[in-house]
Amino acid sequence: MAYSNTTNETKITVRQLIEYAFRASGKTAEEQTPEYIEAAKQALYYILMNLSNRGVNLWMLENKLIGLIEDQKIVTLPESTIDIREANWSYNIYPDISDALPLDNPDSPVLFNQSLSQYATSTIGENWFGAMYQDPQRIVNVGFNAYAPDQGVATYNFVLEATNDSINWFTVETFPETTLQDGTWAYYPINTTPQHIGYRLRETVAETFSLRQITFSYVQQVIPLARLNRDDYWNLPNKDFPSQRSLQYWYDRKIEPQMYLWPIPSNDFQMLQLIIEKQIEDVGNLSNELYVPNRWIAAVQAWLSHELALQIPGVDQNRIAYLEGRYKDWLHQAEEEERDKSPIYFQPNIAPYTR
Repeated sequence: MAYSNTTNETKITVRQLIEYAFRASGKTAEEQTPEYIEAAKQALYYILMNLSNRGVNLWMLENKLIGLIEDQKIVTLPESTIDIREANWSYNIYPDISDALPLDNPDSPVLFNQSLSQYATSTIGENWFGAMYQDPQRIVNVGFNAYAPDQGVATYNFVLEATNDSINWFTVETFPETTLQDGTWAYYPINTTPQHIGYRLRETVAETFSLRQITFSYVQQVIPLARLNRDDYWNLPNKDFPSQRSLQYWYDRKIEPQMYLWPIPSNDFQMLQLIIEKQIEDVGNLSNELYVPNRWIAAVQAWLSHELALQIPGVDQNRIAYLEGRYKDWLHQAEEEERDKSPIYFQPNIAPYTR
């Protein structure tokens, strides 16, 4: 007997999903006018947006590292952020370097002096900066701070490279194109780096680039931040109180969501580790696939079939009732499965009753 021996290779486009939904509602291909198809795309968009109101969509959780600078009270998050699920303050260790690279660039050392007051610019032909260590080091985070006082923003296309002999370098990680305002940080996690004696950031697009700081670090400790509501935050007597680390935050769920920190950072080298929940991506073109895992496709399709049956004239009421029952059943199954399946333990506190 022959099997496909494949998984997740059957791709369902938006057009296929809509056509199936039309058939389920009793409409033939000839009846699928451009107006109906556009209405189906709109209904599908509403369904995807509504999924975010029904609980946590695990596939839309994203780990995010946020670099802070001195006196930064507000952290602006992407518009697609629905909520902050976890927020930790991270205490990072920056191993002492033995040499700043390139050795023939006199500005290289300023990138590792724990100050944003200076900057370094690479040279054509040596379009990179890095650090060597006396002993091999394992790093888990890479950070860089932008220098762009004239333009206001700078764009970087970096790869992280490592060496074990200061001669042969190899790629460890390729970072996405990053655009930063002058004096702000970008941090990226490094997931599988063993120990090496040297690391460097190499620009792959621009001929030269400038930075204020580079950090190769590992995490010593993470401390959870307590979440405040709006009233608690606004009742704080001194919202500009500085500290070596933030303890609390309020998440303002605006169109452009923001995170208000308290106390505010007293230095330029603090970092937050966030887990944010993001909005599901838009429907897009008919040839696109939905950014939805396979375990949810049937539920979304059934829901769309019911929505179309409500909008299209002449659909039998019995069919509408059947489609409603089917989509609710499949939606319930998908929601029941959307969990990490970790064990939960309940331990009652009976000490007051057993003295």
